[in-house]
Amino acid sequence: MKQKYTLYIIMAATAFLGACRDEAPREAPKHLFGEFFVRYLQAERELKAHASFFEGDTIETAVAKAFAGGASFQDTDMEARNLPGGTIRYTFEKAGMEYADTFRFRFRDDFGQRQEILAAMAPIDTFTIRDGRASRSAGMHLYARGGKLGRGESMVLLFNDENNKAATIMLTGPSAGEEYRIPAAKVETLSPGKNTLYLVKKKRVVERGDSLSTLADIEFYTNTIEVEVVE
Repeated sequence: MKQKYTLYIIMAATAFLGACRDEAPREAPKHLFGEFFVRYLQAERELKAHASFFEGDTIETAVAKAFAGGASFQDTDMEARNLPGGTIRYTFEKAGMEYADTFRFRFRDDFGQRQEILAAMAPIDTFTIRDGRASRSAGMHLYARGGKLGRGESMVLLFNDENNKAATIMLTGPSAGEEYRIPAAKVETLSPGKNTLYLVKKKRVVERGDSLSTLADIEFYTNTIEVEVVE
């Protein structure tokens, strides 16, 4: 009888300890931050992308994060590279590719859930400068097919003169359309004479979620044309 009573006490104590363990607060998962980047070179038809992940309470205090299954871009596994400071960057690079309407990054988190990050921006098909001339005193007219800018989008005009001296003009969205009247105040810094010109259209999207926050950048580099800069 005494042995049975002792057994009951042991069983009750075990159950109580188990209940205490179940009721113990579990550590909340840390917030995950993801940084995603896409760059397309129209002339080379080259596509580059990379992704990095961090874990912590804030992006300032977060530490680098890696996943056992890695990450993919456009359904292709990305290569993991170790950067100085401990950051792990997943990369993709390939030439001879077409620009896509939407770019997809995918990875599986620590709970096995597949996460998908989408990034999209309309490309610039072609662009022209009216009469092929930019006037330092009268300004210039730009038409860029696909160059209408939304919120979070911008476009940089990059000029190079015959001495390879570079100059830029920045346009920010939102814009009314694909045509731009650029005033002389922005053109007067350009070097007179023959210049080459290409455009870089950019977009940045920042999203904050309950467990995942993302920053996604896209850059589209156009072909090059010739422009005569006159007084």
